[in-house]
Amino acid sequence: MKILMNIKENIKKCEAEFVIVTALLFLTIVVGVIFLFFAPKQTFSEDENRVLEPVPDISFSSVEDGSFMKHIESYVGDHFMLRKTFVSMNTSVQLLMGKRDVGSNYSDTPAVGGVYFGKDDHIYEVLLPNHTDTFKRNLAGLNLFAKKSALPFYFVPVPSGSQEQQDRLPLSAPNHDQHEELNAIKTSANSNTHVIDLFDALSDRTGNDYYYKTDHHWNTYGAYEGYKGLATAMGMTAAPRDDFDFKAASTQFYGTLYSKAVLTNQAPDILYLPVYKKQMALTQQTGKKTRDNLFWDEYLQKKDKYSVFLGGNHSVDVVKNADVKNGKKLLILKDSYANSMVPFLATNFSEIHIIDLRYYNLDIYDYIQQNGITETAAIYSIKQLCDVSIANKLSAR
Repeated sequence: MKILMNIKENIKKCEAEFVIVTALLFLTIVVGVIFLFFAPKQTFSEDENRVLEPVPDISFSSVEDGSFMKHIESYVGDHFMLRKTFVSMNTSVQLLMGKRDVGSNYSDTPAVGGVYFGKDDHIYEVLLPNHTDTFKRNLAGLNLFAKKSALPFYFVPVPSGSQEQQDRLPLSAPNHDQHEELNAIKTSANSNTHVIDLFDALSDRTGNDYYYKTDHHWNTYGAYEGYKGLATAMGMTAAPRDDFDFKAASTQFYGTLYSKAVLTNQAPDILYLPVYKKQMALTQQTGKKTRDNLFWDEYLQKKDKYSVFLGGNHSVDVVKNADVKNGKKLLILKDSYANSMVPFLATNFSEIHIIDLRYYNLDIYDYIQQNGITETAAIYSIKQLCDVSIANKLSAR
């Protein structure tokens, strides 16, 4: 009898617990639904650097073919309550479970590597072997450009942070060796091509940190090392680093690698601007607009703070220095790595013409003739050359 009474009492206790749990679950669902309907909607996640799913349109056809349910699932996933907190918790749980390659998607074709969380608060992009012919075609296109332009050509392939700082990666973390691409560039170079090897200069064996902790770019000090290497290859004297005041423009820079795996306790980067101490009458022409400064301060208030350099990527920029009278006109083919190097190069050239082939659709060889270009350079991250095709913009006339 006593046993039966204990069982009944336990059942009553369980029933009370079930009621409480059910009530809390129901309340959470109700609050979540109300939040989805009435909370202000974001269209873009700055932390993740991507467009969020908009409110899906409902129609008979979208319900019938199942697309509405897919869109509504994505919408809820992008807008649920306390989303940033849960996204950060998800990253933390993956790291606690021992996962190293966070934010990857190997179901894509080609596969997309994630990031490693390394030493000294560094996040590193995972470098995968190049399984496409993108790099091969881009290299052939740049070699063709060197031949067709018939001008001195300086090729600056920039290694990634995870290549240069391997001692800070997780123990035995798989990582592609970018020396493979560097050797291919050197082997195929034309007689008028000068390949600038920055692997030793940017290595952490120098005792310096030349890469951002949360972003895939080199930092301003790394850009200066790249500038020194390029200036030396060109037979010019690089402006001494002491000629620049490295001004801390932002202490809260969270870059592209942070966007791949949001973690709320991640330390931010400090973004420095190289302000030349001497007189320098600079202008930057972008389209029909001309500015008297290479630093677009408005980006310091945005997530994409790296775009403070030149205002990001445009099809064509022309930087002129009225205080340099040597008549040298440099054409740079580039990705965003070059943007932070241009303020240094501007001390050596009368004009720098900067073309991003991802957005430029005119004849590059006509441009060279029309603007009296005297020297050419290509400044690209090796990873970009493996991922994004530019070869079609360099085909012969």
